[in-house]
Amino acid sequence: FENQRSHLMGLFLPTVPEFVEEDHREAQRPYPLEAGKPLRLTAQIHVDGHANDALTAVDRWTELYDVPEPATLPHGTYEGEIQFSMKGYLDSLWVPEEKQWWTTKGGGVMSNKARPQTFVADLLVGSLLSPDTSVREACRQRAEEVLALTGGEARIDRLRLGDHPDLGMANLDEAAGLLAARGKDGAWRFDADQKRGIPFVGMDYHELGPDNAVEVGTCARNAFVVLRYARVAGDRDAYERMLPTLELMETFEVPRAAQVWEVPVHTPDILAAADAVDAYLEAYRFSGNERWLRDAVTWARRGLPFVYLWDDPEKPFLRGATIPVFGATWFQGSWFGRPVQWNGLRYANALFDLAEHDKSYPWQQIAELVVRSAIHQQDLEGENVALWPDNISAIDSKKCAWVFGPRLILWTVFTLIGRPENPRTMILRDKDHCIPITTIGQLRDGAWEANVVRFNVVYPVGQQGVVLVANVTRPERVFVGGQSVPAQSDVQASEQSGWHYDDAHAWIAIRVPRDGQSAVRLEGVQYRDVARLPQLAERIAFEFDNSTEGFVAANHLAENTPGEGLLHARITGPDPYLIRTVLRVDSASAPQVVIRMRTDAGGGGQFFWSTESSPGFAEQRSTRFAVQSDGQFHEYRLDLKEHPAWNGQTITGIRIDPAGGTNAGEVGIDYVRAAARDR
Repeated sequence: FENQRSHLMGLFLPTVPEFVEEDHREAQRPYPLEAGKPLRLTAQIHVDGHANDALTAVDRWTELYDVPEPATLPHGTYEGEIQFSMKGYLDSLWVPEEKQWWTTKGGGVMSNKARPQTFVADLLVGSLLSPDTSVREACRQRAEEVLALTGGEARIDRLRLGDHPDLGMANLDEAAGLLAARGKDGAWRFDADQKRGIPFVGMDYHELGPDNAVEVGTCARNAFVVLRYARVAGDRDAYERMLPTLELMETFEVPRAAQVWEVPVHTPDILAAADAVDAYLEAYRFSGNERWLRDAVTWARRGLPFVYLWDDPEKPFLRGATIPVFGATWFQGSWFGRPVQWNGLRYANALFDLAEHDKSYPWQQIAELVVRSAIHQQDLEGENVALWPDNISAIDSKKCAWVFGPRLILWTVFTLIGRPENPRTMILRDKDHCIPITTIGQLRDGAWEANVVRFNVVYPVGQQGVVLVANVTRPERVFVGGQSVPAQSDVQASEQSGWHYDDAHAWIAIRVPRDGQSAVRLEGVQYRDVARLPQLAERIAFEFDNSTEGFVAANHLAENTPGEGLLHARITGPDPYLIRTVLRVDSASAPQVVIRMRTDAGGGGQFFWSTESSPGFAEQRSTRFAVQSDGQFHEYRLDLKEHPAWNGQTITGIRIDPAGGTNAGEVGIDYVRAAARDR
């Protein structure tokens, strides 16, 4: 105020904005003071000369007033809320003439139509838990209607994890790509030059902060993804490679820079706190090191100032609402007083996980406050029934026009009722090694004795699952529910118990086709350590002499194994493809790509690529080639030097579709090479 570097603390009446405009200290409109009606302003000032941080004020506040109870549920129970949320999939998002959904509404180019498998999975849960039988039946019918168009089975776990549940739980390709993009000091940095794409076209991102700036928010989400992979795969090397990042993140005190697509780097940010909690929890789960748990608690505390712990009776959404940042989009659009609850739901999900390991704060209750705020932001009727806004005004309750489906709300509600979607891991250890066991369900009574691994897995009513056991040799026998079960090439395709061993990754996927508790026993297994993560390749030169060389069977392919100098795979569906990321190849060094391959499957082949400026595989970055399906080796030479999406680019990933439109067949790839010129 008045160009003075002084501090002013006080209580203010009348209120903003009814009587006082923003950024003013005097009222523009008179306050009507009624005769004989006293007004009283009271305050408590907390002074602590020994405080470790400013958050002791929040600690003291909760000591005095407690964390409030979550708002009353509008529909009585969480099952009632699930049933109400189904209206989003049955009514407000559904486009009947196209038989697909709006993924969001009112977001312009950010709102699209599709048939997401996660929506179908939510409908199947709604068909199990909705109190009204007519709603349960409507959910089942809508799910089957969509599956008839997309293909697939009405199984919740398969819809959540896809046809490759091992990769759905242990995404080694994503982890490897992030590690390759990280700096030598362990940091991921803010890209003010926007070399990887421009979220807001025409804006100068240098306005948001210096290029290569580092904050906890530029690192934490990526750290979480890599450490989640390390936990599920039992990959000690990946964990140890993350130690510099974890130590770097400890040097920051304020959560910042998780939303630098529009918010300045310096801005305090709840999403950065949520991501840091997630990252440190993953490090703790893998290692058992209490240091990382203390760090997770620290970052959870640093998220508390973003959460409203009071409310207005006329605004039931306010209690538990979450401010996204203490700042503004491009220094103009202020987020003070404008909760963004999808940020809060990410924070709540992290708190649910933290509550399993730490009782120093009522984390579960705080998370539930946030979830119920989101529920109160759903429209109760009209064309957007069960949808909720990107943001809402804490002053007048006005909602943003961009509204979302119930997916994120249900994600947290399912956790509250004991049906969490996040894969859970039990780690069995000896002195030097670990065997992680992971599934979407509960794991109990695990033991590793000599060459036997055993555990119990429990799935909720109506849900089945696949269990991933990593760091093991091929078992001699596998038992599920006391019965010996056979090896299968594709565990997701079978309705019976079975297992598949992936030699390249040293893990086994076990199908458990029933809900309730099942005992699982692996006999004749030993610990086995393998290097799974693909290394950075600066040339397209893959020979497959001894390994898959980082190629992942990403879709409709099974038994992706090296042998006899070849990469073998079996086609299991109409859209088979392999991907290899973690590349940094100058396209000028590869004007042609040569694939020597044999297949007995019909259909044409296609070669995709991603670039530094255009991440992800897309039709405009691809070329097609005719495939001879006679089971003999043929060399396919792809001329790319004139392709506008190849020429002058840095290639960061390639994808090979060996044959399309078929559901069965064998593929063998001898090599994938760059060729400088025609022979």
